[in-house]
Amino acid sequence: MVVFEDGHGHDIRVVTNLMHITAEEIALMYKARWQIELFFRWIKQHLNIPTLFGTTENAVYGPLFSALIVSYC
Repeated sequence: MVVFEDGHGHDIRVVTNLMHITAEEIALMYKARWQIELFFRWIKQHLNIPTLFGTTENAVYGPLFSALIVSYC
């Protein structure tokens, strides 16, 4: 178990089996992943894209670019 503190002073506990990685590296990976989650939440809220229909690059970029064009024209 790895314990680290978030930006608000709350303890975050992560259970991992990656013994060759330091706690600091795991914390950085978790924080980077959380930033990605926040980015997609922002996209869904502000660009009115409720779901993405695939995981390929085109499945993500198509609706994203379409929503950007529609919202800023």
